[in-house]
Amino acid sequence: MESGDRVMVEQTIPKPTRETTAPPNFREGRKESGFARLLGISGIVMSLALPIGVFPRIMQGQELGESHKKIVEQLPLVSITPVRPAPSTTQLNLPGTIEAIVDAEIYARSSGYVQQRFADIGDRVQAGQLLAKLQTPEVEASEREAEAQVLTSVAARAQSEADRDRALADLSAAIAQVSQAKASLTEAESDQKFALSTYQRWKSLGEQGAVSWQDVDEKENRYKTTTAARQAALDKVSAAESNVVAARAKVKAQSATVDLSAANILASKARATRSSTERAFQNVTSPFAGIVTERNADTGMLVTSGSENSKTSLFKIARVDTVKVFIDVPQYVAVGVRAGQAVKVSLKEFPDREFKGTVARTSVALDPAARTMRTEIHIDNKEMLLAPGMYADVNMSVPVTTKTFLIPANSLVSSSEGQRVLTLAKDGTVHFKKLQLGKDLGTDIEVISGLNGSESIVVNPQDTLTEGAKVVDNKTKQGS
Repeated sequence: MESGDRVMVEQTIPKPTRETTAPPNFREGRKESGFARLLGISGIVMSLALPIGVFPRIMQGQELGESHKKIVEQLPLVSITPVRPAPSTTQLNLPGTIEAIVDAEIYARSSGYVQQRFADIGDRVQAGQLLAKLQTPEVEASEREAEAQVLTSVAARAQSEADRDRALADLSAAIAQVSQAKASLTEAESDQKFALSTYQRWKSLGEQGAVSWQDVDEKENRYKTTTAARQAALDKVSAAESNVVAARAKVKAQSATVDLSAANILASKARATRSSTERAFQNVTSPFAGIVTERNADTGMLVTSGSENSKTSLFKIARVDTVKVFIDVPQYVAVGVRAGQAVKVSLKEFPDREFKGTVARTSVALDPAARTMRTEIHIDNKEMLLAPGMYADVNMSVPVTTKTFLIPANSLVSSSEGQRVLTLAKDGTVHFKKLQLGKDLGTDIEVISGLNGSESIVVNPQDTLTEGAKVVDNKTKQGS
């Protein structure tokens, strides 16, 4: 190589002759050419030494990479997505049926025939408006009978009062007789005492011979006569007192008869009032303002008084200026529903319009079978566009009180162990996690519990994946 360099120098630098004198810088050029030769020789040596030390290492790295690539290619390829937090509010969309805010079936309160009908289906009626008139001959006869019974009861009371007054008069007379008898008894007792004392004196005189015994006998007879008179007076007092007791009993009985007559009058008047009320039921009226939605009454039809248990209603009235919808709110959002909350109601019949509604009330308690809370929605219907019986969708924004997450619907694994997903660990292995699911949002599923939000899950997992299996992220492989 060195001789070659020299040849090249000799070819480029002309040889000096005797006639030619070398330039002054010739020696400096010689020095620079030697340094260039030295660099060239060093480069050649390094190029020859490089394959000896580096090339085996490069080959070893390529072999390891190819081996790792083969191992990776043998692992299942999966798509990974992170778990997303669900919004703080959830849009609840529940079906319901529109109902009238108030409706009532009108039944006949009295038996008879439909004499005339004044309303038909679709008619708007006011409170108290006459819907039909009934003919009730039995009720009319009963009313007349009740009125006659009232008059009879009044007459019976007057008679019983007269009898009571006579009994009172008899009582007064009996009391007077007692007084008279007692006065006679007092007089008889006085006569008896006088006769006794007279008899005793004359008897003493007779024993002394001052008077004859005939006179003594006369005084004794007088005493016996007054004694008998006293006993008779005593018997009259007893009889008079017995008459008073009997008169008092009669007065009491007659007073009871008067009270009974008064009660009969009240009962008769009550029957008359009832008959009059039943006759008033001949007029079938509307209990409130609304629309006639059903009509089952026709002129001449026989109707009987009754209720929905056994009879057919004559009319059905519905108030629809405001309508209501009942929905069943699931347990996991039930605590977020409050009275006064605004909702939106949509119907297929009005695709470009949403009706505003308000939560009127909730049942508070949940149905233990369905775990749902009954909720009543009120909707203004002054335009009369909404009719009872229509199907409606109720949409409402409900605050979520618990933290939930969203996962793709195709990441769910259903098995006998429940609903699960496969999560990817840092070491590249997958693991099953059991979930409690919430709403089905179509492409996404709400997860109530089972995840903490930091997981990455496998989308559309293969059936062959098992617990702890190693996988390769599809995005990682594409990046490599």
